[in-house]
Amino acid sequence: MAVLQHELQHVLDYRQGGLTALRYLTGPRHWGYDCRPTGATRWEALGFEQRGALAERLWLAERGLGPAREIAGLQRLIPWT
Repeated sequence: MAVLQHELQHVLDYRQGGLTALRYLTGPRHWGYDCRPTGATRWEALGFEQRGALAERLWLAERGLGPAREIAGLQRLIPWT
């Protein structure tokens, strides 16, 4: 289910017009998964795989399968929460 949340983030990015095959393939920043957000991190500045990874981390944390301390910060960062 966490991986599905990750993939659904890609669907949302696509439906909102941000994610296209060309944009993904020509933007190496979209390929990395690692992200350690701070209070200054902007959702729009993240790569598509980072967005998916953070959506996945939130799903896990909200279900007790990841660090609970991440929940509030991820909810502030992810626009649809």
